[in-house]
Amino acid sequence: MKSRSGFTLIELLVSIVLIVIISSAVYFAVTGALDSWDYCKDQLSLQKVLTETMDSVISGSSSSWGLKDSLEIVSAGRTRMEFVPPWLDDTHTVASREFIYTLNRKLKAGAPVPIGEVRMPDQDNWRLVPVNVVPLENSDTSQVMLGLSMPEGGDLRFIYHPDWAREPDTTKKVFWDSKTMEMMLDTGDHVESISKNFFGVEIIKVNFKYFTTNNELVTDREWVPEEDLQIITGVEVEMEARRGTQTQKLTRFVNLRNAPMRTGYLTLRRGMRIPIPDSKHVKTLMITNLSGIANNDVLQLEALPRTGQAWRVTIEFERIGSGKPLIKKIDVESPIGRSIYTDYPKVTTDLGVNLMLLGQDGLFDYDDDEDVDDMVMLEGDVILYVNEMSIEGAGLFVRP
Repeated sequence: MKSRSGFTLIELLVSIVLIVIISSAVYFAVTGALDSWDYCKDQLSLQKVLTETMDSVISGSSSSWGLKDSLEIVSAGRTRMEFVPPWLDDTHTVASREFIYTLNRKLKAGAPVPIGEVRMPDQDNWRLVPVNVVPLENSDTSQVMLGLSMPEGGDLRFIYHPDWAREPDTTKKVFWDSKTMEMMLDTGDHVESISKNFFGVEIIKVNFKYFTTNNELVTDREWVPEEDLQIITGVEVEMEARRGTQTQKLTRFVNLRNAPMRTGYLTLRRGMRIPIPDSKHVKTLMITNLSGIANNDVLQLEALPRTGQAWRVTIEFERIGSGKPLIKKIDVESPIGRSIYTDYPKVTTDLGVNLMLLGQDGLFDYDDDEDVDDMVMLEGDVILYVNEMSIEGAGLFVRP
């Protein structure tokens, strides 16, 4: 009798069980691998979008200035900022030495002289060239001349601080749109998303924090008060993004290299309050770039210490017809209301006013002069207040 070969019922059941175990192991291995891949893909997508968006906000692009290049902050809030980047006017070519160039955006009154750069036809590099501002009675435009002769026909460009109040398209706004979950950029000409992507990543949170040179938080409120905008020297930018169920944060700190309190140069306006070093710790305190002056205009500054007597300087101007404006009178009071020094210099405004050199031997000026029994000595925290300003523009250069 022949025996039949085959599987017994027990062997078949064992085989089925083994197949189920192996299939389950393979399934969970594949599922785990896919989940791990999805997680890594989400994290990489989040990192890419956050990094590129942050770079666009801070550094800008090849055709656009970023936050780090800001010359002036117009408004500062938790989820949005408006700032003034340098303006580039590259619409000119080099002409004769006496040629007058009209800038395509107005120079801010009191701002430094534009930077001029020339590129010759047979060269690739730009090189600096001195620039002089041409005084005008018409305040709607700005004109400049080159300070030396250059070969005609080369490319010429000017970089400067534009008058954003008259030229609103010169400011930039970066802000978070909570409805579209995108970071937006308003260049004045158009509004665009700088976080839009093909990965489905959303920007779910943005927070700007503003700091002084001493790394002190300017305010914890929704908006920075207007009078404190000029003391901002650094910004912390925090963003949080989401893709699916995954989230990721990125935080960066940017030093505003052109911030007024960092460079020591501020354009003045009436009502401005500026923290300055006291008499013993100041090295430079000068009024410069006086512009837009009419006859009998006045600029009045008050140095207000936390304790002790205040100090006030009043500068009166004179301008006859189209002639150069003159400094007609300088009066110093300390305390305010008691005049201790008056001078009638009758000099042009080209050199400005050195507030550390008023009166014989510096008796009445702001700083502490060696071997001189100063009549003015301000100590501790001092605020310089622009009490009156009828001229169009002026700059303050201050160094501790």
